[in-house]
Amino acid sequence: MRVLEFDIENIYAHMSTKYKQRATECQVGKTVTSSEFNNDYIDINGVITHYLEAGREHDEAVLLLHSGEFGAAAEFSWGPVIGGLAERYHVLAPDMIGYGHTEKLFNFEDQFDFRVTHVGEFLKTKCIDTVHVIGNSLGGGDILSVASEQTPLEWPIETAVSISGGGGPPDQFEDMLDAFDGSREAMEDILKTHFKHQWWGSDYLDRRVEMSRVSGQWQNVAALGLHAPFEQESTSRRSNRYDRIDVPTLVIAGESDPLKSVDTMRSVYESVAKNNSEARFEVVADVCHCAQIERPERTLELFFDFFED
Repeated sequence: MRVLEFDIENIYAHMSTKYKQRATECQVGKTVTSSEFNNDYIDINGVITHYLEAGREHDEAVLLLHSGEFGAAAEFSWGPVIGGLAERYHVLAPDMIGYGHTEKLFNFEDQFDFRVTHVGEFLKTKCIDTVHVIGNSLGGGDILSVASEQTPLEWPIETAVSISGGGGPPDQFEDMLDAFDGSREAMEDILKTHFKHQWWGSDYLDRRVEMSRVSGQWQNVAALGLHAPFEQESTSRRSNRYDRIDVPTLVIAGESDPLKSVDTMRSVYESVAKNNSEARFEVVADVCHCAQIERPERTLELFFDFFED
């Protein structure tokens, strides 16, 4: 087990005064013990960004993008698979803008553009020239949308993987936004839609509730449900023209997913495969919305087979 040391002076040199206190609360500069990954902070064009990193000795990089529910963060989406991926790849898993311990900012004209531009700048700052990208739920949908844009793509995508992401928000999304009140009971309701089996204990539930109550986190997610009471011209750059994706793409569905059914994800795959002979579709048995958490070994097998095919 490694003991991870952080250089607080170097990190603080890039931080705004407002966020120095916040970073201290998140244990920047303190000794953190982990056998799986490093926790760190970086300034991305003035946005203080928290990320996980492992496997820096490897040349090939993997970018992991988390889901978008209340209390979402990289550690909760990717903890079970980072170690396995880091045995072969340089792994980067940022908390996307507005989530986790990254700065809480929201762009009401186009939050998608704001979020994915931030990810692109993160990759540039980390000097990543080409990358395998894996996303779950919100993260998976963002990957497919970026990959469907006109080349050259904003992210240097080598291969793309979406786990239960794509095709727009789930039908239950608005109800989930309205129902969450920051309580343990409300968080447990979210977990029950994401996981088929109730494997978590009280400590994990408490951590999820605590993250959902980080200043600005609730507001960032709740703002996604705000709609003007009159018609407005869309300013979103998001494209769901998956038929334009030309990078190798793996679409993964959870067999029992109540948010993104197998049929929904198969439809996403069929759109990608329309003009892409390197598209693949897999269904992971006995899971709901987060295959990489409920069946990490099986999911890692799918990743490795796809990347190394």
